[in-house]
Amino acid sequence: MNLLTYSNVLHKLDSNKFKILNIDILKFITEKIENSYIFLYTVVYKTFFNDNLIETYKEFINAKEEKEKKLALLKLLQEFKSKSISIGGRYDKKETNWSKQLVKYASNVLSFANEGEYIARTLNLSKDKKTSTFKLVDINDISINIEGTRTNANSKKINDYVYKFDKKYVQKELNEILFKNFNLDNYSMSETSHIAEDLASLKIEKIIKETNKEEYISKYEQNQFIERITKSRNNNIQRTFKDGLLKNNSHKCPICGFEYEDFLIASHIKPYAKCDDTYDAINNYNGFLLCPNHDKLFEGARLMTIDANTGKIILSQDVIASKDFGYLNDTYVDKSLVECERRHYLKWHNEEFSRHNKIKL
Repeated sequence: MNLLTYSNVLHKLDSNKFKILNIDILKFITEKIENSYIFLYTVVYKTFFNDNLIETYKEFINAKEEKEKKLALLKLLQEFKSKSISIGGRYDKKETNWSKQLVKYASNVLSFANEGEYIARTLNLSKDKKTSTFKLVDINDISINIEGTRTNANSKKINDYVYKFDKKYVQKELNEILFKNFNLDNYSMSETSHIAEDLASLKIEKIIKETNKEEYISKYEQNQFIERITKSRNNNIQRTFKDGLLKNNSHKCPICGFEYEDFLIASHIKPYAKCDDTYDAINNYNGFLLCPNHDKLFEGARLMTIDANTGKIILSQDVIASKDFGYLNDTYVDKSLVECERRHYLKWHNEEFSRHNKIKL
């Protein structure tokens, strides 16, 4: 949020409220994860340009010998430190420069698209013999890191968006301000999901993973895969379905009130793959407009359902125990949303939820 404020995309009104100043850039950033990186790269590049750091960064990225590269990196650090300003801390501590402070972050942003070396802060630690704990002696400002050495090999599931990241798309979009040349003549952009959906998926998958129920996870993921493939092959039906929801419902998530329309997802109550005919698939009463988080919870009738008679939100035990979503249990959506044809589809959803969670509603 500090970076978006610094870039004049948002204006901070108070600690919890922001005014959108540039809706076009915000839409671009949130369209896909690659676009958020393109935005970040452009901000860093422009900052380096304004602070006359571009040539020094070029020395670092183009240096052939390790010694030459380290000297260029130290030169970049010294120049950067003399010009860097604070744009707010990670926890809004104004005395820190978290978002734009260290040449480490700025250099790594530029290095990713240019396929250069990554930068790490290096620490000197001493071990306390009595407590077997480590204490910080001092910080060596920066050093060249080897890509991937700090990544947990078992984190692939949670970090899946990194593996799907389309670097060639990024390089093509940033071609004019890259420091290296890449042959992208035969490149074609692959289809990606919305960044908000990706981030919501990570949250939900983390909850599922923490339950440590391998069979449950496997079946859940299979269902999600089938659901995604089905949607991708029936774009016209999905578009008609969402148009009906937008035309006949308030443009906000009925669970949390989230109103940013570009993030709202047309969520089927009874999935298209299980619908008996096209009428059910496109019927706006067979769905809700949900924010990405609650779409992922509602999808598949495993983690959350909405009582067909009362509109009460009911969560699985695993979700109730989570700090992110537990508060939703036993809250209600507007009763008018269930006092209509939607009740028919919600009864199916309630039954599926009961079956998966082995409870009776």
